[in-house]
Amino acid sequence: MSSRCRWLLAVSLLGLAGTALAQDIPANMPKRKPGLWEMQTSGMGGQPQTTKICLDADTDTAMYKMGTHMSGQMCSTFKIDVQGNKVLTDAVCKINAPSGTVNMSSHSETTYQGDTAYSTQGNIKYDPAVMGHSEMAMTSSGHWVGQCAAGQKPGDMLMPNGQTFNIKDMPGH
Repeated sequence: MSSRCRWLLAVSLLGLAGTALAQDIPANMPKRKPGLWEMQTSGMGGQPQTTKICLDADTDTAMYKMGTHMSGQMCSTFKIDVQGNKVLTDAVCKINAPSGTVNMSSHSETTYQGDTAYSTQGNIKYDPAVMGHSEMAMTSSGHWVGQCAAGQKPGDMLMPNGQTFNIKDMPGH
């Protein structure tokens, strides 16, 4: 996947997930089980991308705070509606792309299967189009794998390219 496609995928994921993090964690938000999670994301007709992350309650909170910081700077509108095991999100954001400012609107629905799995279906619209895409369907799913591996600490994320970093070390945390 080219770096331009990775950029578009990252912006799209922000549309699906980051905007859902743009406010305090709703009290009735489903919780994820601590341990090692594997997450797959696909869109743009490319191969699914798989990441793994070691989570605990503090790491989930840190991810929400990071999303709050990023979304608060870019999104003028966001709405989170938790309905039992479903989380519906809608957002309108302005993103600084390599080609200039892009208006992005997104809608996603995440369904949790207890505290060990979730799946997200989303649609993102871009104006103007980004790399020829004015609309994109995205999917994301995650499931609990087990305990974090020996030597892993909460926040350690293994990217599809094999690179590992800790999300708590990222700016905005």
